[in-house]
Formats: sequence, C-alpha cells, structure tokens
Amino acid sequence: MEKPIQETGTVTALIEVKISPQRDNGFERIAERVYQYDEVTSVYLMSGAYDLCVILEGRTVAEVANFVFARLSTIDGVNSTSTHFILKKYKDNGVILNPPPPQQERGMHV
Repeated sequence: MEKPIQETGTVTALIEVKISPQRDNGFERIAERVYQYDEVTSVYLMSGAYDLCVILEGRTVAEVANFVFARLSTIDGVNSTSTHFILKKYKDNGVILNPPPPQQERGMHV
C-alpha cells in the first residue's frame, strides 16, 4: 500500500488566515510579518472566505502546529487560522510527481 505522507522529511501545511485589516496598511503589515518566518515558503492575499493563504514547512506535524499556535495565531490582527496538511503531492510547481507508467494499448505489447 502506498504511503500518502511525503517522504522528504518535511511536513507541508496550507494555513487559511482570517485577519482584520490595519488602518492605512490594509493587509500589508500582517503579511510582511508572516513572510519573515523561515518556515513560511509562500504568502498570498486571497479573495473569498479567508484573507491570507500561508504555506509553510516543518519537520513534523507537531512543529507546524506549534508554529501556528505560538507564532501565527498570536499576531495582532489575526482573528483565526485553519490548518490543512498536505498528504500527497501529485504535481508541484508544474512538475508531475511519480507519473503513472504509460498505458499499453489493448491487445498490443510494447
């Protein structure tokens, strides 16, 4: 059976962050503070149900959870977070990971 968790030694998480925009700075101050952390690989301003999408990597699920609990959620203006762990990557940065073997045509042997 295939293991769904990444075997690279890192855990990747996508965190939805709801924030209160700051007067005269909007979302900028909070986004700038978040992207300074080494664990954070990407920060995006989003439309829809949440304001920022933060992607980060850690060595373990506990390390990521601790980052969210101790650092991210304690920033002034952060109202809530929702963490989603990446279980398996199928395509990353335009690269298909572990593509399936080519299909053989019915009745033909290659």
